[in-house]
Amino acid sequence: MKKKVLKILQILAGNFVLSICASHFIIPGGVISGGVTGLSLAGHSILSKVPLDVFIWGFSLLFLLIGLIFLGREFFFSTLLSSVAYPLFFSLMSRVGQAYLPLTDDIVLNMVYAGLTFGLGVGIVVRTGASTGGADVFAMILNKKFGLPVSPMVYVTEALILLSQTPFFTAEQILYGLLMVLIYSITMEKAMLFGTGKIQIQIHSREHDAINDMILRTMRRGSTMYHVKGGYSGEETVVISTVIPKRSLFAMRERILAIDPKAFVVVTPISEVNGRGFTMNKDA
Repeated sequence: MKKKVLKILQILAGNFVLSICASHFIIPGGVISGGVTGLSLAGHSILSKVPLDVFIWGFSLLFLLIGLIFLGREFFFSTLLSSVAYPLFFSLMSRVGQAYLPLTDDIVLNMVYAGLTFGLGVGIVVRTGASTGGADVFAMILNKKFGLPVSPMVYVTEALILLSQTPFFTAEQILYGLLMVLIYSITMEKAMLFGTGKIQIQIHSREHDAINDMILRTMRRGSTMYHVKGGYSGEETVVISTVIPKRSLFAMRERILAIDPKAFVVVTPISEVNGRGFTMNKDA
């Protein structure tokens, strides 16, 4: 129950960040955007008398319905909260006079912060296993029907949405919009992996038993030991492999060298670890 509540709060937080991105950076800054916001801006440019939040509600619910028809109930339920939360937050901001409030008149700053907040919002939602919905639904449909890879199709969809706005924006704004897509793609990846990164350490040492005992008892980490043969020396020895949080690297290295100053240590960053001691209790 606690995990479900936390997941709901994360999805709400991510969509709240997305609504801030649209209302304070994209729209007042004149930056073109992809997804529901980009299509809504294009629609609003044609039918200016229709409020922008009406377009956002319309496209959000339309894509949710399309997803239900072509992708099934699992997609529908994983996207439902986002499809309601984002337009709801945006509408609430517009009703209390906070929408379209510029924080800066500098288009470069608007583009940068739009990319950062958009990527952060999407990353927070996606790392829960949920979907932000929107135009991504078309990429997922193409993947299901024709086996086309999702990631490239997402970029194709975003590019088409950006192109749909070209009649209403200057060439400079379009170029800034493309840079925003690049920034939010990088930020989204970082947000999705934030806090999951770990370090794998491989230790080649004749004092492998003492080092392994230190890892198990002092550092309280698991380890794997396996026999190897040196390519140059031809000697057989034992290598210890362990995975630790990044913050523990300095302490681990100091303890290894205290046991064997000649130890050969290889450190490799890894993006995610699942299993006992990380995503599961050590005693599970």
